[in-house]
Amino acid sequence: MKNGFILAAVAGMSVAAASANATLIAYWNFNASTPGASGGLGTLAAFTADQGAGNITTNFTINTVAGTSAQNTGDLGTFGGTTVNALAPDDTTTTGVVGGGLAMRGGNGSGAATNNGKFVQFNVSTIGITSGLALSYVTQATGTGFQSQAWSFSTDGISFTSLTSVVPQASSPGYARPSGIVQTISIPNASAYGASALAIRVVFTGAAASNGGGGNDRIDNVQVNGTVPTPGSLALLGLGGLFAGRRRR
Repeated sequence: MKNGFILAAVAGMSVAAASANATLIAYWNFNASTPGASGGLGTLAAFTADQGAGNITTNFTINTVAGTSAQNTGDLGTFGGTTVNALAPDDTTTTGVVGGGLAMRGGNGSGAATNNGKFVQFNVSTIGITSGLALSYVTQATGTGFQSQAWSFSTDGISFTSLTSVVPQASSPGYARPSGIVQTISIPNASAYGASALAIRVVFTGAAASNGGGGNDRIDNVQVNGTVPTPGSLALLGLGGLFAGRRRR
């Protein structure tokens, strides 16, 4: 009878673990932007998350003038976005908000690909997250834009652990519906959980010298998600430990 009771408790623990809640940590839609003109970059109003909590840092020169290429002051700004991987209310095909997408140019207008090796970093807290940590987004690149996006993470902002690399799809067919492909960067490493300051970084390489250095990548609708245990599952996990201890005695 005692063994049966212990088995029932373990079964209850399994059910509770399965009922853990998927949680949005941060989401950026880049829709609060001012479009540029005649192929020039637009500007982004803020780098904080549109839902959840987080911010973006970068070593690209940030564009502050939404104008033509000749008027732009930097190489990170906005171009047109998509509803692929968007969250409500941005997410539907017919009524969703396409808005802006974060755009990074390969060069500074001199014709050289001077921005190879630069990064964009998404900074969040994973306190309370116990599993399922992942970043998802949609991306595209022009022919002379960055052809590799290398992802890594850090809990101290100094030492980074590699995760994976993404080859962005070409701007034709691009990331608009229905052709947009959602990229998911899983972060299974134990050290990434329970971090008060987790940095998830993407480094851009592979841009080619081009007319004015204007080749670019765009990324849009970045989500960082994880799983937190329900209060019931935490309680049952504690009971499981208690039963196991009694069984050993």
